[in-house]
Amino acid sequence: MELIPVKTTDPYYTEAERLMTDAFPPEERRPLDRQRQYTDHNPLFHPQVVVENGTFAGLFNYWTLDGFLYGEHLATCPSLRGGGLGRRILDIFIRHAGQPIVLEVEPPTTDIAARRIGFYRRCGFRLWEHRTYIQPPYAADLSPLPLLLMVHGDLDEEKDFEHICHEIHTKVYGWQGGKLTND
Repeated sequence: MELIPVKTTDPYYTEAERLMTDAFPPEERRPLDRQRQYTDHNPLFHPQVVVENGTFAGLFNYWTLDGFLYGEHLATCPSLRGGGLGRRILDIFIRHAGQPIVLEVEPPTTDIAARRIGFYRRCGFRLWEHRTYIQPPYAADLSPLPLLLMVHGDLDEEKDFEHICHEIHTKVYGWQGGKLTND
């Protein structure tokens, strides 16, 4: 299995975009025109495709932020789910990260959200449960989402929470002063 950086002109990009729109509802992903712009022009954004035996198998997008990496989207092709591919993707990412990693997750109010948190815990992530994190909307016509953060590596909820929120909100979502600045 390989994680391969991708641009919009690469052969696997169309499959990655299709999987992104199938796997994530609009409130959990940016509009496609902005996704394409970031893919080709934002040096902090690292879109990758997962290729296994020469076949597209999934996607993993992350950001390089101040003091940590932010894992934004992980999705595997539906036919490959449940076979350990997601774990292998995260294992490779963690091994090569060289710094702490942060993820957003839904609160464990549904069975699937609780299972997702369990999956990330088995991969070595810790859930920050004491501070509520609000995901800014990806577009002006969407609403913010109450989520939680999970971390891998040397981060402290009390000490690092505000800095992490600021980095993600401003650099990933383009959110400043209570409004979207990149819409």
